[in-house]
Amino acid sequence: MILKRYIFSGVFSTILLTSLIFIIVFAGAFPEIRGDIIPWAFICIMLSLGNLPLLFTRRIMRKIAGLINGFCIDTPPGETECEELIPIARLIGRQEQEFQEQLEALKSRADTISVITENMREGLILINSNGIVLSVNKVLSDVFGDIKQQNILHICRDLNFQQNVRQCLSGINSEIVFEWAGKTYNVHFDPVAMAEEISGAVILFVDVTERLKAERQRREFSANVSHELKTPLTSISALAEMIESGMAKKQDITGFAKKISAQTRGLIEIINDIIKLSEFDEGKADKGGIPFSLYALAQGVVDALKDNERGVKIHLSGESFTVSANRRMIEELLYNLIENGVKYNQDGGSVTIELSRENGMCKIAVSDTGIGIPEEHHDRVFERFYRADKSRSKKTGGTGLGLSIVRHTAEHHGGRVEIESSQGAGTTVICFLAIM
Repeated sequence: MILKRYIFSGVFSTILLTSLIFIIVFAGAFPEIRGDIIPWAFICIMLSLGNLPLLFTRRIMRKIAGLINGFCIDTPPGETECEELIPIARLIGRQEQEFQEQLEALKSRADTISVITENMREGLILINSNGIVLSVNKVLSDVFGDIKQQNILHICRDLNFQQNVRQCLSGINSEIVFEWAGKTYNVHFDPVAMAEEISGAVILFVDVTERLKAERQRREFSANVSHELKTPLTSISALAEMIESGMAKKQDITGFAKKISAQTRGLIEIINDIIKLSEFDEGKADKGGIPFSLYALAQGVVDALKDNERGVKIHLSGESFTVSANRRMIEELLYNLIENGVKYNQDGGSVTIELSRENGMCKIAVSDTGIGIPEEHHDRVFERFYRADKSRSKKTGGTGLGLSIVRHTAEHHGGRVEIESSQGAGTTVICFLAIM
């Protein structure tokens, strides 16, 4: 539209100027009508002058447009072709620098927050006022998967969880215990308010699985210790009272004394085992580091247990090599494993001990032909006082701490314990120790 206006103005001005020239020439040729022509000439001149500003403006705008199109913000102010644009260039340069600084500051803050959230042990979810997930850190991405831009109420169908999400988005803080994928979490719901309006919420997941497991084990340990100590103490107290009151016959006193002695030895064994486990828990157990022959040590344990009431045969095989470790701990490890193989075996059964080296570690495998352990008990047999067959354990005796000491001893020497067993098909316990 503007271009058409300029074209019209140019054509009109050209016509007027041509008319003016014609009038001047005509007036020179016919002097007698000059007075009548002069007003018309004046009118043409005025109309032409009225269109000249448009033509000049067009030329000036073309010049300015060319300068602006060729202008670069990165060009130093002193090098620009148009001095009039220097103040504008400086102002734009300052604003651009301030914008870049603010952008870098925001990016730095965002990177810092991202590093913190990605390295948190806790899980973190940010949602908006509609429950849409805006951000989730790595801990919860591993649990829930990629849930960004999804509704949190569609991800988790737990009614208690959903109710607390809705309460949080209405402005109420809350905390619940939540179980998901075999783990237990303390979940904290905190609303986020902006300008006195709830704009979203922060949901924090704290994994308390191990803590609850440790608390359960402590409760069980306390209950088991109380039971294990109370039973022999009750027996000792009753026998002692019978002797003291004279109710025991003279010929029975010797038998009572033997029972008291046996119960006392059992109490001492329990207390000693508890002390050993306490040393492991507190990191006070000594690894030692004395070189000795593992085969010779195992042979000594076999000799001590080969004459047993069950008639269980014990076989030792494998390599003979030297290890460096706490000799007393390794001897107790072997004794507990072989003794369990004898206790929980069939009459006339067998126990086999095989010593070998594997991947730079010492491997001790103890197999028996006994009653076996059901698969559901495999994860718990190394817990303190845990017995897969409680009725059988009462008959065979023992403190119930042997396998727990075995596991702690293996871990203390940089190794691990594995178990292979099924009910009625015997058991194999394998210890890997970094004592080569």
